[in-house]
Amino acid sequence: MITEDKITIENVGRRNFLQGMLSASAFVLFVAKSPLLAKAAGTGAPSVGVLTSSSLDATAFHPGVFLGIEADGTVLIVAHRTEMGNGVRTSLPRILADELDADWNRVKVIQGDGDEKYGSQDTDGSHSVREFFDTLREAGATARLMLVRAAAQKWGIPEAQCVADPVHMVTDKNSSRQFGYGELAAFAALQPVPKKEDVPLKSPKDWR
Repeated sequence: MITEDKITIENVGRRNFLQGMLSASAFVLFVAKSPLLAKAAGTGAPSVGVLTSSSLDATAFHPGVFLGIEADGTVLIVAHRTEMGNGVRTSLPRILADELDADWNRVKVIQGDGDEKYGSQDTDGSHSVREFFDTLREAGATARLMLVRAAAQKWGIPEAQCVADPVHMVTDKNSSRQFGYGELAAFAALQPVPKKEDVPLKSPKDWR
């Protein structure tokens, strides 16, 4: 039984009613304009021009599920964990970008969809960095090595003579010649993906 002392009746005036309607309309408009919320609300796919995980497939160089490099040098990195104020949408991509020797100002972070190809996406317990530190380093180092090999072949010089710089380029150590990552992207895509044991990781003293 519901007694009278449990019932609260609020007299909503015309002004408050209209304010509520405007707020609701603004929220609906925001959802429609927000790709992630629109997708969650089932109002359709992200709008044209919005980067999604599938955007990596269209890049000139796409050596793995976490990374793509466009012909203009823009690096797309997938953040596959959920940002909940824990910083993973920055920390995880930065691990990969550092190992790639990418210019962070030329990196675009994509929020990954739920997909088993990324491995565990369970974002709790403060273990995202610990769990994917090595995986993301290997992804960045693999791409870096393929870019270096592409440059060496273009110049016709030994691979050991080339080095990736944190300025988004591969440099010939014996000259001032350089190739930007964007210039190498399409040619790097033709390189065979190296085996894990053949991929050198940066020394911790070189981390930025």
